Amino acid sequence: MVRSSLRRLAAAAARTAAAFPLVLMVPAAARAQLEDYPSQEKYHLRFEYREYRPKIDGTLQHGSGDVEGTPIDLLRDLEVLDKRTFEIRGAIQLKRGHKLRGSYTPLDYRGETEEARRDFIYGATEFQRFERVVSTFKGAYFAASYEYDFMKGPKGYLGAVLGARLLDLDAVVAATERGRREIDTIRTPVPVIGLSSRAYTGRMSIEGELVGFSLGSKGSLWEFETAARIHLSDRLAVQGGYRRLSIKGEDGRDNGDVKLKGWNFGLELSL
Repeated sequence: MVRSSLRRLAAAAARTAAAFPLVLMVPAAARAQLEDYPSQEKYHLRFEYREYRPKIDGTLQHGSGDVEGTPIDLLRDLEVLDKRTFEIRGAIQLKRGHKLRGSYTPLDYRGETEEARRDFIYGATEFQRFERVVSTFKGAYFAASYEYDFMKGPKGYLGAVLGARLLDLDAVVAATERGRREIDTIRTPVPVIGLSSRAYTGRMSIEGELVGFSLGSKGSLWEFETAARIHLSDRLAVQGGYRRLSIKGEDGRDNGDVKLKGWNFGLELSL
């Protein structure tokens, strides 16, 4: 009987010894999962500066009272010139794959035509063919969003984006020789949803993002961008990419359709 008890005790000890490595593997596997992530993505704060060189295109319509304005083309009617700008971005990674992001892009455009090619109404003023027309559009484009990376691993991530975008512009169209000018504020807030991803290979990464939303006849916003980065270190990278933004809005007798598209270049710093 004693021998039988000893044999049972030995068998139990053998089973315990066999299970012990599995117990040790559980925290090791958890640690491996945490480490199974690109080193460049192990940050708390991320800042980015980009020089943006977009081409502008679009139409605007601004009426007054019972007078319906004329749809005017930014390029053909107002001869608005392309102008480079910049973008500042920031991100806070609350924990792995959970990010709060924001960006700011200033906008400052000017148009000048010595002889208007046609009559048109903007606001309460009828601008006449062949007269000198000067226009300015100054403001900014803001973005704020939350990103959740539902797929992540050693080669990068794929995440969902939920947030909002705001185009805020002050528009001035003036007939300088007559001393007449019309001032209007264009403010278009739009909620957005979309996808964002980044793939790593060695010291290089490729990023893509598509966000947007449609409010039906009230307007829509779509923004697409892609970028490639060379990571000089886990904390510093140089970047080059392409960005396209399309915004449509309608408010009573006022509506607009503005597009910005072009290349950008910059630096990314992760802390």
